[in-house]
Formats: sequence, structure tokens, C-alpha cells
Amino acid sequence: MLELAVGVWTFDILSKSVFLLRAYFILVFGDIPAMSMVMRIKGHNGKCPCRMCEIIGVRIPNKPRSPYYVPLRRTHHPDVMAADSELIPSYDALHLPKRRHDRFLAQAHEVQMANTETESERLAKLYGIKGVPLLSCLSSLTFPDSFPYDFMHLVWENVLKNLVSLWTGEYKGLDSGTEDYVLDPDVWKAIGEATASAGSTIPSVYGPRPPNVQADRTACTADSWSFWALYIAPVVLRGRFRQEKYYNHFIRLIKILHTCLQFELTRAEVESVRTGLANWVTEYEGCVMQIQTCLFYSNVNFIQDILST
Repeated sequence: MLELAVGVWTFDILSKSVFLLRAYFILVFGDIPAMSMVMRIKGHNGKCPCRMCEIIGVRIPNKPRSPYYVPLRRTHHPDVMAADSELIPSYDALHLPKRRHDRFLAQAHEVQMANTETESERLAKLYGIKGVPLLSCLSSLTFPDSFPYDFMHLVWENVLKNLVSLWTGEYKGLDSGTEDYVLDPDVWKAIGEATASAGSTIPSVYGPRPPNVQADRTACTADSWSFWALYIAPVVLRGRFRQEKYYNHFIRLIKILHTCLQFELTRAEVESVRTGLANWVTEYEGCVMQIQTCLFYSNVNFIQDILST
């Protein structure tokens, strides 16, 4: 990659002359764990878990060894309420403290050049960065802007799966707390059966037959989750929740995702997606009132990715 950036002598058959052919690496894609490795990000083990912004994480109360989570609103968290706390009680989803290239690499060098291993680990935990990324030698890359979230992994393999796990009461053993969004097992079974039977009336040109999302979730790929969420779920989930607000909240997300998947977006639509996702994440925190279930911090930064793109 360095050699391509400097240039490779190439023969132009039309002009019958040689010229320097250059190629520049400007974007890097992959799932979240892979990008954390490439960028040398600590993830939920660091106080700044996010690779895109410097939002400070908080741990589950009374669990000092738990990972760091990053809810936007943490007003009543014990660490925030402490007399000597410097933590921000609430973040604005549209104005998160973004990481900047120069600051990112300065922190990475500080971690890597620390005098002791203990000091290096302390700084790594503080900054959420484990050291200098190998790809930082490429001047065409900007940290973290050249490493945007991948739509497939973020939405279909992350957000949607986590929502389903919450609705079925299967997310890390959590219940719905003071809310009531968990579906009755018989209701979820009926939704799975309705999903599978829908394949009989869906033309094959739309894709493979949808699997039973209740009985055979391992057969669900990102593609099948996408089709289910966009075209089947709005029908089979209607009237299934005990409170309609959970269904309406899901539908707002689906409308936003439909816009994201358009071949062309106007500036007004980009702004609509940006504000829509910010509002959706804020509403999500209002629906799920437990600090440890703040799953979608990466979705908030996806807003900034959309805007900058």
C-alpha cells in the first residue's frame, strides 16, 4: 500500500510512455471486532469505548468489573451523582465529542511510548486506544473517519438482533424492568410461524424463503434479517406488544432504514435520517430504563457517519 501511494511505473499503451500509477487507501470496512483490532481500540474495556467519539462510559452499578456502557442519559448513575464526579450527566446525540485524527494518534503514541507497562495500560483504558495502528503510516487514511461503521454489521447483525433479543427476553438475562416490551412466548412463536408461511406468497425474485425467526434463528442471515425487518416485521408485529409505543418505535426505525437504502438521497433526506436516528436512540433509552441495556451507542455515531458522507 505504501508502494502504491508512492507510485508504480506503468506503461501507457496509448501514449507509448511510462507514468507513475498511484492508488490510495481511503476507506476501511469490516465488522466491529475487526475494526477494533485494526484501529487498536479497546472497546467496552476502555473508558472511551467508542472508536468514533470520546463519550465516556459508565459501568453497571455495583459491578466494578463490568464493561463500560455509554448511555446518552446517565443523570442518576452513582458515578455521575458522586460529589467529586466530572462525568457529563447527559450527551446530545447530534453533538457527540468526536475523535479527531491528530488527537487520536497523539493519544496512541502516548500509550505506546509510556515508560512502564502499568502506565501504558492506564492510558489505554483512559483513552480507549491500545497503541499506534499499523495503518497510521498511510497518509491517505484519517482516524477515525476512514473507518466508518458497516451498515450490514451495525444494523442487521447488531441493532436488529439485539432488539429481537430484548423483545424475547433473551438479552443477557435481562427482563423489561419497569417497562413491558417482552413478547409472550406464544406470541413470538406465532410470529415465527407467520414469517415462515409468508414465503409461500412471496415471489422468489425477492430472495430466499424467509426462515422461522423463532424456531430457526441460526438460519437467519443479514439478508434474511433485512427482508424480515423491512417487509414482514411491520405486519407480523402489529398489535403484538402490550403497549403500542414499542411497535411505533420500531416502525420509526424501519422508515429511517428504508430511506438509508435508497440509491439516491437529497440533502433534506440526509438531514431527516440524521435527526430521525438521534430521536430514535433517545426514545429507545426512554423505553428501556436499564443502564446496562444501552446497546446502540454505535448507532448514534452512525448518524455522524451519514452526515459526513
